[in-house]
Amino acid sequence: MKSSLATRIVMVVMAMHAVVLPVLYFGLSVVVSRNQIDVFIQHVRTLSRNLAEELELGDALESRQRVLDMLDLTVLNADGVYAELLDNGQPIFSNLNDRGVSWPGKQDFSFGQRGDHIYFIEIPISRPGHVATLRLGFDENPTSEQIQLAMHQTVLVLAAYLCMAVILAAAWGYHFTRPVVRLQLASRSIAKGDYAHSLRLESGVRELHDLGGDLEAMRKELVGVNEKLRAEMIENERAGERHRNLENRLRHRQRLETVGTLAGGVAHEFNNVLLPIVLYAELALAETPEDSSAHQDLKEVLTSAHRAREVVNKILTFSRDAGAPKLKAIDLEPVVREALRLFSALIPPTVQLRAEMPGPYPLVKADAALTIQVIMNLCTNAYHSLLNAEGIVSVDLKSSVEPASPDGDKPPREFVVLSVTDSGGGMDAATAERIFEPFFTTREVGTGTGLGLSVVHGILESFGATITVDTAVGRGTTFKVAFPVAEALAANGLSSEPVAGVSI
Repeated sequence: MKSSLATRIVMVVMAMHAVVLPVLYFGLSVVVSRNQIDVFIQHVRTLSRNLAEELELGDALESRQRVLDMLDLTVLNADGVYAELLDNGQPIFSNLNDRGVSWPGKQDFSFGQRGDHIYFIEIPISRPGHVATLRLGFDENPTSEQIQLAMHQTVLVLAAYLCMAVILAAAWGYHFTRPVVRLQLASRSIAKGDYAHSLRLESGVRELHDLGGDLEAMRKELVGVNEKLRAEMIENERAGERHRNLENRLRHRQRLETVGTLAGGVAHEFNNVLLPIVLYAELALAETPEDSSAHQDLKEVLTSAHRAREVVNKILTFSRDAGAPKLKAIDLEPVVREALRLFSALIPPTVQLRAEMPGPYPLVKADAALTIQVIMNLCTNAYHSLLNAEGIVSVDLKSSVEPASPDGDKPPREFVVLSVTDSGGGMDAATAERIFEPFFTTREVGTGTGLGLSVVHGILESFGATITVDTAVGRGTTFKVAFPVAEALAANGLSSEPVAGVSI
């Protein structure tokens, strides 16, 4: 069974103490017991000798009552259980002797000699006219209890010591193995492809420190080339992705320019056809009585002609043949609010129109009227995407900064981003790719011309702005328009080309 180094250190410490602590406990028990016994024996012998000297030097032997008092005091004050004075063959016993305790015949020479828990001592007394012997018995139980208490305390101290030793061993094991664990984690990260981790060990153990240095030198030698190749592969992938994006944008732009050129030619031809229709219809309308059916028919013809002219104007806007707009530095917030005011009158109560414009925003270069047309077209497109004309259309403005390119070729640029979001059914990728093509529409025949988003695209290109779409089936659609700030446009000469690569 495998275990960690810290666990093994703790187990070794516990095994060592399992051998040392019993020996230490036995030695301490012998020392403590011997010390307590020596103190006990020294105490009783000193007490007995003092009593014997008092009987030898004093006149207590001349009075039986005084002898009894001294014997009683000895039993009472010195843990005594037996006191007897044999004077000229006549025994005198203390009134406080324990019942059942009698003189064993000879004194004890060691603690607990007979197993009766009484230590007997005999001292002869020399006094003229008296042949006396003092016999005393002392209780050994208090001393035995003190020995047991001392051993119990010794066990507690040794147990506390063992716990502290285990804790210190665990702490030392953790401190010792922590650099090795860090080395292990770094090695695993390198094995997974993260070559930036260092294998150097910061340890006070010289061998571990040197091992970390050698491993780090090997890592740099072996991993350096691999890291360089990996960086080159990533850079090649990024370059390929940028190349593919540029190709897709170029193809899309070329397709739009081709369709735009065709649309412009068709629009001019339609204008040539519509002009005489409008003029002759107006002349005929002026000469026809108002109450005649021909008058009403001519009005319908003229209305249809004007509607056709509006479609032609939209085509011209898309093809950019209507002339370059006059751009001015404008604040987008009031323009957006005006467009939303106009749009709110066109939608039913079942559609919620939400706006979030915390402001203030930097000025952008644009045409206010055309910007309102862009917002109206985007909001109308969002409204038409709602199922059963029920849902939410959200419009918000925010400032955004595109950071400088890593190679420093492009400085950081600031934009004001307009977002129009609907809660409709969304679009698939194939539909989203064609939404800016003229005459492309997902609506039923006769309900849309397919020019709304194409016109938006053409207007935004004339502003130098970009538009992107974020959509998926079942989660709605968001159009984001990035307007470069006025300072950025001024620095670029008010270029009419769209600003590419904007991060919205």
